[in-house]
Amino acid sequence: MEQRRTDSDSLHCKCRTRHPAVPFGDLTLRLDRAEQLRRAAARRGVTRHPGRLLVIGVIGLILFGTAGFMHPAAQGGATLPWVDALLLATSAVCTTGLSSVNVAEVLSPTGQVWLTLLIEIGALALLVIALGFVGLGRQGAVARVSVSAELGLGVVHHLPGLVQRVLGLAVGVQLVGLVLLLPDMVALEGWDRGGRYALMHTVMAFGNAGFGLWPDGVVRLSSLSLMTLMVLVIVGGLGFVILDELGGRVRTRLTRARPSRLSTMSRVGLGMTGALLLFGWGGFALLEWNRPGTLGQFPWSERLLHAAFQPTVARSAGFATMDYGALAAPTLLLVMVLMFVGGNPGSTAGGIKTTTAAVLFAAALASLRGREDTDLAGRRVSAVTLMRALTVVSLGLLSVAVGTFALMVTEGSRHHPGVLAFEAVSAFTTSGLSVNLTPNLSPGGKLVLVVLMFLGRVGFLSLLLAFRSAQPSLVRRPEERHFVVG
Repeated sequence: MEQRRTDSDSLHCKCRTRHPAVPFGDLTLRLDRAEQLRRAAARRGVTRHPGRLLVIGVIGLILFGTAGFMHPAAQGGATLPWVDALLLATSAVCTTGLSSVNVAEVLSPTGQVWLTLLIEIGALALLVIALGFVGLGRQGAVARVSVSAELGLGVVHHLPGLVQRVLGLAVGVQLVGLVLLLPDMVALEGWDRGGRYALMHTVMAFGNAGFGLWPDGVVRLSSLSLMTLMVLVIVGGLGFVILDELGGRVRTRLTRARPSRLSTMSRVGLGMTGALLLFGWGGFALLEWNRPGTLGQFPWSERLLHAAFQPTVARSAGFATMDYGALAAPTLLLVMVLMFVGGNPGSTAGGIKTTTAAVLFAAALASLRGREDTDLAGRRVSAVTLMRALTVVSLGLLSVAVGTFALMVTEGSRHHPGVLAFEAVSAFTTSGLSVNLTPNLSPGGKLVLVVLMFLGRVGFLSLLLAFRSAQPSLVRRPEERHFVVG
């Protein structure tokens, strides 16, 4: 018994030596210090809100671009009002294409180069923001996943490699486009201006920002140049992740290996892109084929090309080969639908994105069939994804409605409400199409477009996520089973 007591005492001593007692007061101070550090990090928003950098970065770039346009070196003689400079900078950074001034006349060659640079930065801003979180160690991994989710890129692994590959692909595609556009531009404008215009149109097409450099749009370009612009717009609107997956399949086939299957998001995005292009081409041709002032003004051999060009660029680019003020009301509604859907997630295009529309369509189809689960491309859509799609569409419609109402207030009864709604949709979806209204807006109306373009580029949902509280809700309400909707 004595031996046991001795062993017990010895063990007790060892335990006390290995785990010394901590005074309660010191433990409280340590916990308070840890809580202070956590709250300080939360206020900085470094680890919990990586999307905040996107919002702040876009605002800073817009203000910086506005200051650049206000500089005398960027102006072509006449002084550019600050509200027009702000609208132009926002349109460039948000890759929209709306402008209240004639870019070719108001901006000097230096200002036009500055405009091109802003579009290029705005088009690739998602990759630059994501790259900024590389090298943050463990926190960087969390930030990369958060940024990818908030920007609609999905779960992206090995983001530095993705950024490098997509940047290389973006530069390569634009170089090919520049080579194809250069002969036509030089023939029209000479070597100096033609070379600059070829560069600008290449960047604008890939970045889905169709600023007009000629009063009649791009109708004077050859068929090869128009098709080149179409291809650049489509490639720019596919999305960074989809482009990387397609590039990976090409590299795999070159090595004669079996390519991996495309992800669900890529298959849905590509399918929706093709469906929207076919739907737009057929609808536009059917509604405008013999209409004077639109397709009816072109020879029969060119009508099919222009019928395909307009719906393609209408989804987010903003180029035009005809006067949109001469389109029929049903055609304008068709264009508004194409603009509202936009391009694929993580692309230079705007809109609610093709995958969002596909999820809602699949949910509606499942509801009509009496199914509880929403299936899409052979996969079940999670409730979180469905709620996110509903939120994106709801906030998008709300933004367009509020923007249209604000334009009605600022512009009075000078313009038709349908025209104001078209302008609001074009700004929010960063499409850039206009029915000749933007130059005639009041300063208040131009500021409305600035806000809509910012929301459309950053994304209303990303804006809310960037400044949300990271504390999860610990309360789970009882489920209501007898609630009727519809």
